[in-house]
Amino acid sequence: MKPLIIISILLIPLLALSQIRTVKQDGTGDFTNIQDAINMAWNSDTVLVYPGIYFENINFNGKNITVGSLLLTTGNKSYKYNTIIDGHNNGSCVVVNNNESNARLTGFTLQHGSGHKMGWDTTFIQGGGILLDKVNFLLTDCIIENNRAGHGGGVYCFNYSNLNMKSVTIRNNYVTGTGGGLSITGDAKVIFDPDARCNIYLNYAARGCEIHKVVENDTLHVYLDTCTVLQPDYHFFSSIQYEGFYIDDIVHDIQHAKLTPVDDDLYVNPVTGNDSAGGLSPNDPLKTIAYAYSKIAIDSNTRNTIHLANGTYSDTLSGEKFPLNIREYINVQGESLDYTILDGEYKSHLLEARNELSNFKYSKMTIRRGTKVYYWAFEHFTALVYLYKTSSNVKFDSISFFQGFSTGSGVIVEAGTSGGSSTKFSNCKFTDNTGMACIQAGQLENDTTLIINCTFSDNKPNLEDPEYQIGRPVETYGGTVIAINSLFVNNNDEAFISPFYANNYIVNCTFTGNSFLRNHTPFWFDSSTGNFYNSIVYNNGGNHTFCITNIEDVGTTNLNIYNSLIENGESGICFDNSCNDNCFYYYDTSNIDTDPLFYGGPDFPYNLSDESPCIDAGTLDLPQFVLDHLPDVDLAGNPRVVNDKIDMGCYEWNPTVGTGEHRISNTEHRTPNLKVFPNPYSTTTYIAARWETAARVNIEVYNNTGLLVKTLQSGKQLPGSCQIPWDGTGNNGNYLPPGIYVIILRINGRETESVKVVKN
Repeated sequence: MKPLIIISILLIPLLALSQIRTVKQDGTGDFTNIQDAINMAWNSDTVLVYPGIYFENINFNGKNITVGSLLLTTGNKSYKYNTIIDGHNNGSCVVVNNNESNARLTGFTLQHGSGHKMGWDTTFIQGGGILLDKVNFLLTDCIIENNRAGHGGGVYCFNYSNLNMKSVTIRNNYVTGTGGGLSITGDAKVIFDPDARCNIYLNYAARGCEIHKVVENDTLHVYLDTCTVLQPDYHFFSSIQYEGFYIDDIVHDIQHAKLTPVDDDLYVNPVTGNDSAGGLSPNDPLKTIAYAYSKIAIDSNTRNTIHLANGTYSDTLSGEKFPLNIREYINVQGESLDYTILDGEYKSHLLEARNELSNFKYSKMTIRRGTKVYYWAFEHFTALVYLYKTSSNVKFDSISFFQGFSTGSGVIVEAGTSGGSSTKFSNCKFTDNTGMACIQAGQLENDTTLIINCTFSDNKPNLEDPEYQIGRPVETYGGTVIAINSLFVNNNDEAFISPFYANNYIVNCTFTGNSFLRNHTPFWFDSSTGNFYNSIVYNNGGNHTFCITNIEDVGTTNLNIYNSLIENGESGICFDNSCNDNCFYYYDTSNIDTDPLFYGGPDFPYNLSDESPCIDAGTLDLPQFVLDHLPDVDLAGNPRVVNDKIDMGCYEWNPTVGTGEHRISNTEHRTPNLKVFPNPYSTTTYIAARWETAARVNIEVYNNTGLLVKTLQSGKQLPGSCQIPWDGTGNNGNYLPPGIYVIILRINGRETESVKVVKN
């Protein structure tokens, strides 16, 4: 009998430890806030929370307890809607990271969490709703919504954690990194109950909008009642190996979907749009690009386009979610370069495309004010656009990359691609950016990066980061980089740097007015090749024009210069002490060392004056693959080749198109093919045009934002001329407002001449 008495005495304190601790905001319970109850609880206790909104960020503090609403004791699921833990944008709503082996959360709504800072990098923030680190956790009957973080907007499951989920809804969460709804990494495991099914929908992330997994050799079985779409691709469900490439190891069973993908163009307007709209016309637009990306269907045979109306797309003004999770076979096209604005507000970078994505295009917009955000130390901190090991046919056309800001080794656009791929920048402007480089191009031997008709101006280093005070326009790593018809002016460090195996072709480019905060040169080549044709290098800072090194001691370094104007000539080429017998250069007799005699006018100051020695001094004896990319027009829209001759620099003298003071000077010797009179006009003006061969002739009117407003003539014509009256109406028959318009003459689809006209 005595042993039983002893056992009973020993059990009394253990039973006493397992108790219910109530939380009521009216003060009639044991506690008025949840964290105080957790702090006083013991293992196996239950913290029972009555309805209310609790503005808290709770931490289980290593305790194997149950925290639940009255749903736990009554079974009434309505309690999960009115028992709310609101993180108040002050951290994760719930943190479980102290080796809890048997913890449980039941019957809550978790909202407005902002993530938990982890590790040495305090910008690496995970788990907007819940963060799990090295724990075993049961999550039942909860709603996790409207949370934000760096990774894992709803739940971040990390570091050998085991998460079992039943009847959980994860929706409308947003991260700038991976896993908008759920992020699983560090050999963690998540079990979805096939009977008590969860819902994960309408979350957003730069990678894996609903689920992102970085756990190799462990298939994830996802059982959902409702997801965003029935057949989620990598945009929604993302699983990668540790090197970053996608793997197909997420098996899903989904019963319902919020969206049916639309296999058509979609329209977005940040001012008049609504994400509940159809989005199929400019009159019924969506509001955010992120939502359009989730709604649009992927069609590899016929690309769909997301059309962006003029306006500012930002987190603050329109609820836009950056960085955008780019989808392949989708074009995103703005209404105009200057007035369609993607604004990161210095909260994150703006565009992201990861491994093996291909066939997408961005055009006619400004991408501005982005910065680095939430990435591991070994990744580059990219300010505006992050392309990492992407595949073929990636294009950016008529984009202004503006005021990007990056620290450390960060760049403005990371154009790193996988072997056999290509990225093309055409008619783009890189202006007033701060960081190590505007474009960092190439990764592998077969990469090709094209930079055509682009301008790099007023870019600078981050002076607060002494280790990386660089600010160069282009940095190439491996592969082939072809820069044609581009202007590099008023930048603050090397205009072009190329270490590590890169093969560079710089054709008809102008480098002038660049300065150097350090003792550097405009061009630096290390274990790579630089080939210059028809380029102008004049009035730049630095001790030398070219520096050739072989610091990496890999292969050879080669510099070849043809038909170019090089200030200081051959004497400007400097060999570094590391060269030994591995550095070579060829300086052709076709090169000149003199003043290029730029025009210096207000619109295009680096156009060539009538007396310039660069006129007709270039060569068309270029490698065929370079000729294949030589555009029809120069940086200002003039024909690039005239009478089978080409000039040096990014502008061709004797233009036959366009307007502007300098062009009038350069076209005095020809008869214009397009005239407008009277100009300015009030009621009616006349457009006179002529053409010398049978051709398809278009005469079009554009407003000052670049929008086509009137087609005056369109169709096949015999050689001849026309005189067309225009009363100032648009294609819809309504009178256009007073202002400046541009009349463009196109022959066989090619712009041959344009004239500005003022409507009073």
